[in-house]
Amino acid sequence: MELAGPKQTEEIEAGARRAKPLENFYPGPPPISAELAGHCELSPSGGAPGDGDSCRRWGGGDVEAGSWQSFMLTYTAGPYGMDDTASLKIVFRFASDQTAPQTADPKAPGYLTAEASNGATLSCRFDYKQNVRPWDRTVHIKVVKGCMAEGERIVIRLGDTRLGSPGMRMQTFADPAYEFRVLADPIACYHFARLPEEPTIAIVAGPRARAQAVVPAFRQTGDRFRLCVKTEDRWGNPSGKGEARFALSANLPLIGLPGEVVLRDGEATTVIEGLSCDTPGDLLITLSSPDGGITAVSNALRLTSEAIVLRSYWADLHGQSGETIGTGTAADYFTFARDKAFLDVSGHQGNDFQITQEFWAELGQLCSQFNVPGRFVTMPGYEWSGNTSLGGDRNVYFMRDDRLIRRSSHALVPDHSDLATDCRTAAELFSALARDREDALVIAH
Repeated sequence: MELAGPKQTEEIEAGARRAKPLENFYPGPPPISAELAGHCELSPSGGAPGDGDSCRRWGGGDVEAGSWQSFMLTYTAGPYGMDDTASLKIVFRFASDQTAPQTADPKAPGYLTAEASNGATLSCRFDYKQNVRPWDRTVHIKVVKGCMAEGERIVIRLGDTRLGSPGMRMQTFADPAYEFRVLADPIACYHFARLPEEPTIAIVAGPRARAQAVVPAFRQTGDRFRLCVKTEDRWGNPSGKGEARFALSANLPLIGLPGEVVLRDGEATTVIEGLSCDTPGDLLITLSSPDGGITAVSNALRLTSEAIVLRSYWADLHGQSGETIGTGTAADYFTFARDKAFLDVSGHQGNDFQITQEFWAELGQLCSQFNVPGRFVTMPGYEWSGNTSLGGDRNVYFMRDDRLIRRSSHALVPDHSDLATDCRTAAELFSALARDREDALVIAH
């Protein structure tokens, strides 16, 4: 039996490893040009001699998802220096489960320190929402006594291990462009300029730790279907590190099932097409590794000899990407849904007040590009994101990809040329959709 279908790896082509989502909004104009705000550099963190082996002090290169790390970020003051009460922000995306920085316990995870090269006194704190979304998570460093001249430095250690902290645990999901975004307010007016450098690393999957086997949920006997196989690291990231070999077996007579499947080094997934079963019942397919280290049992496929009126499909209709509040690009999102999650149906539901006209057009193009009737269906739409008192979030799905977006607001959309199309309340949204005879589905989120 030939193994057909996409064979995905956890690696990304070299040219796309640092691809970042489209930047839809940035508050401005900045008070000063970025080149005058200073510079920053990410470098390996120097821990105390012999300190914990539990932390891999970052030495450059890729970082394994969920690993313990320690980073040193050095800010060098620009021509304005840093006035008294001036401050820096190091901001991270909302979509992350990494260790929260803290300054209270030097032995606990996420210990955060900041030191000025000239001895100026600094305050340091972390807040989950101290910056414009999606860069909500904020380390805030303030000059509280003294000032700084051009060329003087502030060294920030994230996951400082020198006094016993294990470091900071990285987010558990892979990201080809994990960014340390630094903003500076050297004139102390609390209006921050984004620095020209944006230190970026790749967070990659760890070794294979488990396998997944996916089949449809409900089919008629004799129907052809596929078996999708994926190996993951311990956090659930698709992983193709090293070779994996599985024996295949089923609890019902299954036509077309090979005795073995092999995933070569670099292959995280594979698909076996053209399977069928003539016996009614609940079909289970088992994957067994030679050493017993990784085994998996598929979901149950219920087979009936009776005619099926309605079929069930695997779907995820509410996801976001880095252009709004998620991570990665929208193209990455649809690719993962189709090739690694093995979904039949998918939809992108970005918050409306972050969707520019350009990104709305791109989403429509992606839906059209990825949509393959009978194989992978994409549902165009968005999340109408009204405040709770105005109706709360609603997922809007269209049957076509060229429809008008009616936002709850333009809060993070700088182009106000279509402001008149906004619907502030859920009632206004329903009325507008009905008036325009939109072929749409709206679900309370």
